Amino acid sequence: MYVAVIILYLIAAILCGLIGRQTAFGFIGHFVLALIITPLGDFLVQLVARPSRALRRKINDTEIE
Repeated sequence: MYVAVIILYLIAAILCGLIGRQTAFGFIGHFVLALIITPLGDFLVQLVARPSRALRRKINDTEIE
């Protein structure tokens, strides 16, 4: 039973990392944060997280055109 809970927790942390790839923290940052403060807490952080530099640059380039 405990193994199943740990596996589900790790899967949720990996999903948080994948969702957070386009933020300033990146995959590793959000994965570790999800392990520390729970995936739900990390998801709340992602709602206010800053987009990555490359994504911000891409957004700015499309606004100029």
